[in-house]
Amino acid sequence: MNLLIDNYFGTKELYQVVLKANTPMNFGYREVEAGEPVLYFEKVNIAMLTEESRPIMARGGWGNMPHVIWEDRSEVNFTLTEGVMSSAGLGILMSAKLLSRGQKDVLYVQKKEGPFELDKENSFSLMYPPTKDKKIFVFSYKYNCIQEKKEFEIDGNRVFIKNPDPLDEYIIDYYFEYGDEALLYLIEKERFNGTFLLEGKFYTKDENDGLNTTNVLTMPKVRVMSNINLRLGERVDPTISVFNIIAMPNKTEMSKDLIMDITRLSNDIDADI
Repeated sequence: MNLLIDNYFGTKELYQVVLKANTPMNFGYREVEAGEPVLYFEKVNIAMLTEESRPIMARGGWGNMPHVIWEDRSEVNFTLTEGVMSSAGLGILMSAKLLSRGQKDVLYVQKKEGPFELDKENSFSLMYPPTKDKKIFVFSYKYNCIQEKKEFEIDGNRVFIKNPDPLDEYIIDYYFEYGDEALLYLIEKERFNGTFLLEGKFYTKDENDGLNTTNVLTMPKVRVMSNINLRLGERVDPTISVFNIIAMPNKTEMSKDLIMDITRLSNDIDADI
């Protein structure tokens, strides 16, 4: 936890946040049942909670003055920012279906190697043996530019060039079969419509007695509606995951339209964290 919490009065730092499935769903290798944890946020870098509400007035009589005023709470928006993105987190963030690919499933991965200088046998070795189920291209390379396609032969992971120019270098574009397990994210037009239960904790410190207490936050029905924005590059900042969570009304034993509840405990149950 933040060591400055002892000098802070009010609320501080959201931690141990978990998303649990409200209905059965699949996440890659996992068959998730209702109530099972799907994604944990041990420490949230930034958390922002906003409530959308509007006043409703019943007017009438002389001057159309308001006689009854009440407030409508339609939804609560909750934004979490975390620095580390897990496989399940990325799937939820992109509203994607997360499928598993076993070792028996054929997965072709594109690879470009070169430029190479040829050895005495007019050949060079590749990192992986190319698959014959995909097209393979070999080009001569000169003046920092691709030149012409060349004829070649493949023997395992070695490429033999026919009628080479000894002054040229060569590059090859090929596919190889990835033989290990992998996760597949299916990003479709229609978003993933599953809902989650969100639970988390945060500290409050009383300004009178100066004691920390733990607060438990619960949102029984939330949707993750984030727009993925990946900035890739050598000099860009690392990508962080921003989860825009919308809490929706849900019928419980305590309320017919519960959006969120916060339980303030009488002591600090996580003092050692």
